[in-house]
Amino acid sequence: MEEERKRGVYRSALRSQAIIKRTLLSLLEKKNLENITVTDIVREANINRGTFYAHFHSPYEVLSKIQEDMFSELTRTIESYKPEDIMLDPSPVFVRVSQFLISDIAYYKKLFRYTRVQEYLFDNKERIFRYFLNSEIAKSYFTTSETRREFISLLDFWLSGVFNIYYDAVLEKIPLRLDEVPQLLTKVVKVSAPQSLSFLKFFGLNYTAAESEEEK
Repeated sequence: MEEERKRGVYRSALRSQAIIKRTLLSLLEKKNLENITVTDIVREANINRGTFYAHFHSPYEVLSKIQEDMFSELTRTIESYKPEDIMLDPSPVFVRVSQFLISDIAYYKKLFRYTRVQEYLFDNKERIFRYFLNSEIAKSYFTTSETRREFISLLDFWLSGVFNIYYDAVLEKIPLRLDEVPQLLTKVVKVSAPQSLSFLKFFGLNYTAAESEEEK
């Protein structure tokens, strides 16, 4: 019984947080963040101030949580694959990212349109760098300062392009649907690497899986 009660409290807290986050994004359609008050949020969401303060201290914290949740979901998607698998074929990751955005597209359109989400993503992409650089394959091959520098530069180039393409696709700034993005991005990644294969081929590394893929 106690366990069920705790689960109920947890689900209730998640619902309250979701209402508050969606309300903030709706209010951002009408005014800037610095002009939005807690009173605005609780009135629009039809909740009491106690409910708001049980989860957040300010509208700024709400926005921070929205951005953090989105970035955490994106990085969890990436980290659910092995780095070497992503290097060989990033398309499954791109497909899942597109599905994630499509699943609540109205919400993410507001987030992308009315907040500095691009700036947040670029400021926090070091976590993705660390995921690849701390992997076993990186430790084995990217051992010199030169190869490490080149690896980070290429990864930065690709991540920046991926972020921008998704940003423009969500806001319909380019004639490309979100479900079409994975195929395009996969082509761009492969074309931008010599021999059209992967990070591994780019650095001329002797990786068996990469060699096998090239032979197909």
